[in-house]
Amino acid sequence: MNEAVFFNPGDAIASSHDFKEARRSAQIIKAERPTGRQIVIAENDKNGVYAVYYADSAKQNHAGEAHHIKDKI
Repeated sequence: MNEAVFFNPGDAIASSHDFKEARRSAQIIKAERPTGRQIVIAENDKNGVYAVYYADSAKQNHAGEAHHIKDKI
């Protein structure tokens, strides 16, 4: 998972400075709002904040901020 993926930070459904807390938030979101959409936890390359996004909200045109995917749920 070394490839940079671009997300708009405003599309984040949760964020945290702690990976374990971000993962816990993603698990809660997945349990409370069942959907077929995949959830990813990505680390912002600029500030190191972990954010939770729906995988399909990634930007293909390099718009937004660069992140690296750390986990998929």
